[in-house]
Amino acid sequence: MATKSPQAKQPSNHNQGQILAQQWSGPLPPPAALEHFNQIIPNGAERIMGMVEREQAHRIEAESEILHATIRDTRRGHWLGLLISAASIAGAVWTAHIGAHPTVSIALVGLPLVAIIKSIIGSKTNGK
Repeated sequence: MATKSPQAKQPSNHNQGQILAQQWSGPLPPPAALEHFNQIIPNGAERIMGMVEREQAHRIEAESEILHATIRDTRRGHWLGLLISAASIAGAVWTAHIGAHPTVSIALVGLPLVAIIKSIIGSKTNGK
């Protein structure tokens, strides 16, 4: 006579389920998700689209402001460099005229010249 184990007679109590996860990147969800948002929230898709449009407009405006500020800073640096260089050359000419030691004139022209060369070389190496 064959005996059955008590475990074989008991029904299984395992629940099976399925988990679905969705992910998207970018400012907009896929069209099916937009439709689902519309079902959950009145005008949900329209509200999401408005949010995306406002965010994009803000991003464009911020990038434009950054670009204009960078241009202003660069121009200011150019004018300041020109002013310092002109003052150094004028100081070198003046010290040579009054008979100061030649190293004074060389220093007045040499130091700004070295700074300008360093700035040019630094901007080329930092841009890569």
